[in-house]
Amino acid sequence: MNSVINSFPNDSAWRRVLSLLGVLLISGCGGDTLTGGGTQPTGDFELRSLSAEYVLIEGDETGLRVPLTLSRTNGHSTPVDLSISGVSPDDVAFVTSSFTRLTLTPSEDESEMVLKLAIADLPLLPQQRDFILTATDGIDRDELPIRVSVQPVDAPDVYLLIGQSNMVGFSGDGTRQALPGGQDEPHPRIKQLNVTPNDREELFLSGADFRSPVLNVESPAITVAEDPLHIPLDPYNSGKDLQYIGLGLSFAKRALLDTSRDIILVPAAWSGSAFCNNEGGPNGQWNAQATTDPDLGNTWLFDRAVTRANMAIDTSGGILRGILWHQGESDSNERCGDAYAQNIKTLVNRLRTTITTDRRGATMRRADSNIPFVAGTMSRGIDSRGDLSTFSPSKQLVDAAHRNLPGRVPYTGVSNHDDLTPANGYPCGNTSCVHFGADALREMGRRYYEALIAAARS
Repeated sequence: MNSVINSFPNDSAWRRVLSLLGVLLISGCGGDTLTGGGTQPTGDFELRSLSAEYVLIEGDETGLRVPLTLSRTNGHSTPVDLSISGVSPDDVAFVTSSFTRLTLTPSEDESEMVLKLAIADLPLLPQQRDFILTATDGIDRDELPIRVSVQPVDAPDVYLLIGQSNMVGFSGDGTRQALPGGQDEPHPRIKQLNVTPNDREELFLSGADFRSPVLNVESPAITVAEDPLHIPLDPYNSGKDLQYIGLGLSFAKRALLDTSRDIILVPAAWSGSAFCNNEGGPNGQWNAQATTDPDLGNTWLFDRAVTRANMAIDTSGGILRGILWHQGESDSNERCGDAYAQNIKTLVNRLRTTITTDRRGATMRRADSNIPFVAGTMSRGIDSRGDLSTFSPSKQLVDAAHRNLPGRVPYTGVSNHDDLTPANGYPCGNTSCVHFGADALREMGRRYYEALIAAARS
């Protein structure tokens, strides 16, 4: 039995290029892209299948198997080649195919087509895809339409939330609206890793502490997400007492519209943190690899983020769909501003290669893998507590590193927040305008999602 498989390379850029061709090639001579149903046979043969409608599950290694039979009449005795094409480019995206017999000789009249759908870069909704199977002897041809119902992979979407205080969320006391119908009401399909709080600094005194699963997560490990995300669920109460928010929940609510699966948020930010080894900062820093630079610190916050992402993926069987980063103020100084651009590039590359493998496979753990990374711009707010509209030279370097990231690292994006100021109806948060307020954070979550989609498609 001959078997021919023509697979798209497991590289997102190549797969998009091939998808845009609109044709799924099987033997190097695929059928024409069609816009309608099948046509009447033009020769003395007809291609048949058991059904015109099938189900294909994303990520299913077995794939969809379609038995095919060729019926010949009037003594037809010429070999017949089989191929398949998509009715549109979207129909063939992330699809591979094979035939047990690519050519049917006069003594052979049966073959089996196998379709497989790799897990896409972005979550899929249930959908239908249309294909045309073509049989040709080089002169005549028959076309058989096949409709496939696609079911998304049965795995939640995992997003890692990292950075400093604005990713934690310091919207202001009493700004959370979590009651039924409120803007911050929890959603049963939005979950979170139930992390230990940052304010228990006695838990995190060494590198081993930051990497410890026991010290990073409380029981139960996965809970319904509720602001503030970086505070664990109180097992003795029905929620969380603290009344402030971050941007993660609004991000997930927007993402929920484009997925049929649960979403799991992984909180791993820390207020005041940096790549820079600043006096008075947390014990850990964000460097993604050890450095001898005396102005830079350790890798402990990076290690903690990886530990938490790994736990979320391993516990839930989820797929890492993106990384959100909001940081910069603590690195905006003369000692460390110059190094920020390279530090954030290294951070992206190391997160993509270090976080545990998920259902997409080991080939999706490369520095250039399509795991979108989105950085957010820092506050330019002005109120009675201070004016942050003008950035210092060091802060300009950090700001430029955020805005220029898509030109330096593939599949990255920027969420722009320049307009989220009190002058435009967005009050600042706790302590000063260095922190965005609740309305701004809700809008930021939506913008982060749009930037993530753009980064995945770039």
